[in-house]
Amino acid sequence: MSVNGEISRRTAHPSFAHLRRLTDDTGLLEHALGRIPRRREGYTTDDNARALWTVTEWLSFPTGTLDSEERSELNRLADIYLAFMLWAQENDGWFLNNFAYDRTLEPEEVSHDCQGRSLWACADAWIRLEGPHRETARVIFERSLPTLARIDSLRGQAFAMAACAHLLGAAKNGQIDLPHDMEGDIRHHLNRLEQLLNGAFRHFTDGNWRWFEPAMTYSNGILPWAMLRTYRYTQKPETLRTGLESLSYLLEVMSTDEGWLRPIGNDGWCTSDSTNVSLWDQQPLEMFKLALALEEAALATELADRDQSARLVGSARSKSSADSYSERGTFERPAVLGRSGLSSGNPAHYRALRDQCRDWYYGENDHRVPVVDPADGSCCDGLTPFGPNINCGAEATISYLMTEALCRRV
Repeated sequence: MSVNGEISRRTAHPSFAHLRRLTDDTGLLEHALGRIPRRREGYTTDDNARALWTVTEWLSFPTGTLDSEERSELNRLADIYLAFMLWAQENDGWFLNNFAYDRTLEPEEVSHDCQGRSLWACADAWIRLEGPHRETARVIFERSLPTLARIDSLRGQAFAMAACAHLLGAAKNGQIDLPHDMEGDIRHHLNRLEQLLNGAFRHFTDGNWRWFEPAMTYSNGILPWAMLRTYRYTQKPETLRTGLESLSYLLEVMSTDEGWLRPIGNDGWCTSDSTNVSLWDQQPLEMFKLALALEEAALATELADRDQSARLVGSARSKSSADSYSERGTFERPAVLGRSGLSSGNPAHYRALRDQCRDWYYGENDHRVPVVDPADGSCCDGLTPFGPNINCGAEATISYLMTEALCRRV
């Protein structure tokens, strides 16, 4: 995706051409052979929720960022992705996930990760899209509200918690109107999930292992992101501590001695009972989710600083739980983030690391080759020991477009 393997980058935003290429009148197709959609692989609600989030993010940029034709195209894609979400949702609020190209349901069990991701995407669309899109997203979310109590995967719970915080914050700011009983339900679930994820982090943190579960697998950045997103509404000290400390540890694991960031490979992952971190295969999704968490860390620390919470912020910026907790259960010692050498004391440092996540796509990686083509917005599915996987499917392409959007926030 480059000439002679050189790192290249456009100052203009990437094209949405490949996203359009992967989208038909049903929804976003999951896989591609090279850059050609593989129709026989069908669709997932996971990917269509991600796509809805992506177009919502880009449509939320100030007027002038996109030209009128691009905005019109993204609004048309929002129509398609919302229609898919509406179609995939059962009457009881649960989302079906896997569909064949002929629109028939494929055999599956309920995906709790998909449920949480879908709730987030619809909550975000309800808040940030315009016109009839908002009402459609509201109806879909409201129908799924009863499922919040039964989501039992950690990432599904993280997405659901972030969605609750997002909605309550938007209602407080006058962006949306929440019925009183609905607001009470959302607040209840937010408090419950916040306690649950803080508890998971406390339970599994042991010595040098500072994470929510006994392995770092996929989409790791979503966990510190959700904690920090929730902190921006609840402003609970433990939630800020958990978010910043887990992010610090994730950065340690994903940092290289050479100076760039590296996704945890999916062939073995990273576990608490081993000192090894899997090198291959590296997936673009991991860089997006890390960038997401880093941007959220910048926002959370800016909020804490504005509130003159110097004691809280200083204690939350601690590197390890062994050093962090005193006998009184409070944080005491500040630290740096991973091997980056950047202090966690300044939101600008989080954003510098966020931008390093984007650099990975453009060649700051183990093979020193770009995995994206800004001319059509496509992204390779990953890095293998032999180089890029040249297939450009939905998840990878969305990961690139979202990382670009995050790095262009003012």
